[in-house]
Amino acid sequence: MTESVIAPEQSAAPRRRRRGIVVVLIVVLVLAVVVVVADVGLRAYAEDRAKAEIAASLPATVDGDIDVTIGGFSFLQQYLSGTLDQVTIDAPQLSVDGVPVEAHVVATGVPTDLSQPVGAVSARLSLSGDAVNSVIQVPGAATLTLDDQTVGYDGSITVLGFRLQYLVTAGVSVTADSVVLTPETAKLTAGSTVVDASSALSSILDESIPLCVADRLPKGVDLTSLSIDPGSATVTLDASDFTIDETSLRTMGACP
Repeated sequence: MTESVIAPEQSAAPRRRRRGIVVVLIVVLVLAVVVVVADVGLRAYAEDRAKAEIAASLPATVDGDIDVTIGGFSFLQQYLSGTLDQVTIDAPQLSVDGVPVEAHVVATGVPTDLSQPVGAVSARLSLSGDAVNSVIQVPGAATLTLDDQTVGYDGSITVLGFRLQYLVTAGVSVTADSVVLTPETAKLTAGSTVVDASSALSSILDESIPLCVADRLPKGVDLTSLSIDPGSATVTLDASDFTIDETSLRTMGACP
C-alpha cells in the first residue's frame, strides 16, 4: 500500500491562510472599537459644543442650565451627511423673564451648520400657576386659577348702579398665537340678592376671550396644545424650517 506524503510547504499554506484571516478579523474588530470610541467621543464633544452654542444664543431674559443629547445610530455618519437625525434639549429649571419653566425640546433634521433651518422643532413647557399668571392676563381680572382642564377668573360688572363681583369658569383652547378662554359658567360672588344680574352674566358667557402670547414666543413658533392641571399647565409649541441662531431666538412675534 502506498502512503501519500504531504510536503511541509503544502500543509503550512492553509495554516498561513487561517492565521491571515484571524489577523484580518482582529484588525477589523480593533478598527470597529476605535470607530465606536471615536463616535462616542465626538458625539459627547458635539453635545457640549451644541450646549454652549445654544446657551450663548438665548435671550438675556432666559437663564438656566440645559442638557443636549444627540440621537441616531452613528454620529460620524450623521455629521458627514451634514444633518443630525434628532437633537433633544432638556432644561428642567429654566427661568424666562423670572418665570420658572421646565422645558423639553426635540428637533429633527438638524443641520450641522446652524445658520441653516432645522426641519422641525417641538417643545413642551411646564409652568406653575404663578408662572401662567405672569404670562397670561385676563383684562379686568386679578389672577387665573388652574383646575382640571379649566381655568377660573374673577371680574366685575355694573348693574343698576351696583358694582358686582363675579367668578367665571372657562374652558381653554389655543390658536397658533393665542390662548382662548371660553366661559362655561358665571356666578356672582357678592350682592346676588340685591339685583337680578342674570342677563349681564349671560352676556359674559357669550364671548370667548383670545389672549395673544405671540410677543412671548420667537417669531415662527406656534402654539399647538395646552393642558391644564390643578395648579399647573403644560403647553406644546411647534415650528418648522426654524433657524436656531441668536437672531431667531431673540426675535419675538407680535400681537395685533
